[in-house]
Amino acid sequence: MRKQTCKLNSSSKLCLLVLGIYLTTACWSLPGTLTPTLTTPPTTDTRTASPSPLPTPTPTITLTPTLAPDDDHDNDGLSNYQERVKYHTDPYKPDTDADGVQDGDWQERREYVYSVYVRMMIRQPFDINVMNDIFQDVRIVEGLYEDGYTTIEALIYPETQPELKPSPFPLQSLPTQVQPYLQPGIATNYNDSMSAQVMDIISGAQTDLEATEKVLNWVTQNTQRFPLDFSLPAIYFVHIENTEPVVREDIYYQYPHYYRKVIPKDILEKLYFADSMFEQSIDGTCNSKATLKCAMLKSVGIPCRTIQTLFLLFSHGDQQYQYENNLDRKWRDEFESQPAGMPDKWANHAFIEAYLGGQWVRADRNVNIYHDGEDWLSLKIVAVNDWSEVDFTDTWPGDWIYDRPYYTLLLEDQEPVH
Repeated sequence: MRKQTCKLNSSSKLCLLVLGIYLTTACWSLPGTLTPTLTTPPTTDTRTASPSPLPTPTPTITLTPTLAPDDDHDNDGLSNYQERVKYHTDPYKPDTDADGVQDGDWQERREYVYSVYVRMMIRQPFDINVMNDIFQDVRIVEGLYEDGYTTIEALIYPETQPELKPSPFPLQSLPTQVQPYLQPGIATNYNDSMSAQVMDIISGAQTDLEATEKVLNWVTQNTQRFPLDFSLPAIYFVHIENTEPVVREDIYYQYPHYYRKVIPKDILEKLYFADSMFEQSIDGTCNSKATLKCAMLKSVGIPCRTIQTLFLLFSHGDQQYQYENNLDRKWRDEFESQPAGMPDKWANHAFIEAYLGGQWVRADRNVNIYHDGEDWLSLKIVAVNDWSEVDFTDTWPGDWIYDRPYYTLLLEDQEPVH
């Protein structure tokens, strides 16, 4: 808590004896709260003659309106909340460092925090609107090209720490725009029986945060991975035909290490549908886990959406596009500099965003994170109510050497200037 000093003029000293205790509790300020202001009585004595003494004057407390989180008080193109939490600039000043360039400038916003710049070529699916969040700024540079790629650039703020104020649970009211994220989807499906069982799992939760943590812990402690000996990313082989999920066997049977162990039916029943994963207490890779967690949260009234992220330190000796890493800080790089002739790897991670305390919050094994692995440098590309809303089968899994969904072209980081 940041404290501000209350200053009283000489004529206000007569209040000190009465107000000494009161002022220590009344004079405070927190970002995003109302700031009490002390108003002292007038210095001129306007009393008329009176046979009895007047009572000691009582100060008046007036509330000064605070900055609304979503508003842009200084009109620099950045919301008050973004300036305080993401950029560490002054929401009252359009040009915090008074250098003649407003805080909303693409480079200027980086000057008070650590950030990473990435330039990449990417194929669909990706959504620029949801890619711009509390951890990243993204914009299109050029494209769409004939080969399906678009060039984008992003600024990533991995050290951002969103402010989370949990809401009482069960949630009583939700904004209209997030209510659809309570509805079951084709993958994130659930029924009344599942809802009742999840309510038992989160029994005792007083806030939406506590309920979410109970769900995440249950999935970690009570589900078994299927198959046990390797990873099968279900959503990269499943697309929707006439509202029904179908395994694209033309793609699936190109991967013998998958189809020799798992039949297409099992992909849907054990790795795609949330209700059957919950019933069997099984899950699979990260996208299957995200499906299960999201459906469980939805079933008890907490809006949720699944997100897909890409690992940015990724290159292969046989790829056709140049990769340049100019990062000064060390990030996890197990997918970087794969030697020529080596079999390709996939590099991505799916988890969830839950609507907690009135905002979308990332969650995986933990809540309110940039990424569950603190040393991973990643970029969010989609956030959807259900995996059925996006089709990865045209660009994923694909050939991750010569024809993969994205190519990182340039990475550069910058420490705070101020």
